[in-house]
Amino acid sequence: MHMIPVFIDESAPLGEIDVFRKLESSGHDWIVIHSLDLAPYNNYRRTEIDFVILIPDVGILCVEVKSHREIGFDGSRWYPDSVTKSPFRQAQDARFALRRRLVGRLSAFAHVPVIHCCIFPRADFAVPANVSIQSFEVMDRRRFAGCGTGEAFCDALKRMAQLAIGADPQISPLKVLLSAFHRDEFINFCFPIRKRRPEKAAEILHREAELEKLLREQQRPVLRLTDNNPRVLVEGGAGTGKSLIGIEVARRKAAQGLRVGYLCFNRLIGNWAARELAADNHPDLIGGSAFSVLMSLTGIDPPNDPDADFWAQLPLLIQDRLTDPACAHDARFDYLVIDEAQDILARPDLLDCVRLLIDGDLIGGSYLMLGDFRNQVLTGADELKANLVEVRHQAARWLLTENCRNYKSIGQVAMTLSMADRSTYSGYMRQGGGLQTWDLTMYEDAKDQVRKISECIDLALDSGFRDEEITVLSFGAEQKSVLPLLWEQSQRRFVSAAQFEAKGIRWSTVSAYKGLENKVIIITDVMPSDSGFNRHRFYTGITRAIERLYILCHASGKSQLVEWVAFAGKDNE
Repeated sequence: MHMIPVFIDESAPLGEIDVFRKLESSGHDWIVIHSLDLAPYNNYRRTEIDFVILIPDVGILCVEVKSHREIGFDGSRWYPDSVTKSPFRQAQDARFALRRRLVGRLSAFAHVPVIHCCIFPRADFAVPANVSIQSFEVMDRRRFAGCGTGEAFCDALKRMAQLAIGADPQISPLKVLLSAFHRDEFINFCFPIRKRRPEKAAEILHREAELEKLLREQQRPVLRLTDNNPRVLVEGGAGTGKSLIGIEVARRKAAQGLRVGYLCFNRLIGNWAARELAADNHPDLIGGSAFSVLMSLTGIDPPNDPDADFWAQLPLLIQDRLTDPACAHDARFDYLVIDEAQDILARPDLLDCVRLLIDGDLIGGSYLMLGDFRNQVLTGADELKANLVEVRHQAARWLLTENCRNYKSIGQVAMTLSMADRSTYSGYMRQGGGLQTWDLTMYEDAKDQVRKISECIDLALDSGFRDEEITVLSFGAEQKSVLPLLWEQSQRRFVSAAQFEAKGIRWSTVSAYKGLENKVIIITDVMPSDSGFNRHRFYTGITRAIERLYILCHASGKSQLVEWVAFAGKDNE
């Protein structure tokens, strides 16, 4: 028997251990893969298969194992309450998801039967008369115990598979024995969706060693907190390493066999997180913006050009779908990392959707929340305050105050211009940077601003920075910004900040770029005034800069800037 992996973790469910032991003791020439998660192939919905067994002369058998000592169906629901979805529907859904993807990837498997069954090694189970389940779909405790040897157990599974094929007119029996080549193809196909990968242990240890070099003394305790507490709240300003910590915790929890989601509010940082986590090739690790993940999990396809009404109605549509127990089961996570928590806690409709993804809700669930609750101006400030009090009451807390991204001079500019809380940062990791770290320039009109932006870009390039290390951020909306004129008149290539792999100078707006960073930041279209001007955008925009910062303000706002700087100086006396 070719077992993958070759051993089973003792922390696995007892019923799965029982089945594993029986299979590994057999001398059959089969391939058995323990613990696959087809979520990446099924819109990231929970689609797990406990065992996938390739029987070379029969087909592929998907096995769902339940370890309960009692299991049943009373006509309306399964019991005990921990069985939130029919085991048979689970096995069937996983089987169909596997076959769709398998045939799409490996055409040679188009005629290979894919069937399913359930095994309850520790519970007696009588097939209810009011449920459309065939006797060959299930093996309960008595039948399992009756298979005294691994060979007898495998013979019983093979008979169940053959009966399932014979009972389905849409499935034809396998005519040709699957070759060694096709078996290897199947193993390679399954690798990205294997949940348990002992051979990755060395890689995980190497990554943890590399991370230890990056994390500061103030950040390391968060990893220990998440090991020992089901709920953790991390508070900290921009540049304190919250997203780095969140990504690593998500990876560690997934490596422990948990189904993990990483959610944030901002679309761009959601795309970045999804890209980072996808590189792990782990089926139980899902990342992205909250709305994109929720829509994927609930099967909602946005229109080509969604309007305000679509976004306003979306939370209620998501909640409606998640009230279906089967949908909720498939969507729910064992552990959730919630980045940019201030934006989610301040939006009750969105928070209600996210809560439905947490097994146990905010009170009894397992999650890590990371947010900046001091320097964000939000429309739902009252809601944020109430929800934050609830989370603080339920979670272990940690405060990050060391700025690890910005030079001290850049951080101080952000504090001065934005009116940010002066206690946000206790210190800065990066004290140097020289006299050319930042610059504030006045412009007269759009044409003058384009010329000065080009000068800033030239200065950065002459200093050795590459195009991809420069981001131009409009202080306001793209439509009212200098960006279209800049693209038209500049000879350089500009690409959206969402195009992570593309070559060229990045562009975005301050609001959309929240959570991201680049070596050189050029902030444009700043028109300071004493009314209706959102100074807090200075905090968001300025703290994106790692090495250089350029701010372009309209000349009409010069006196207002002088007043703000002077007032900040008095405030610090």
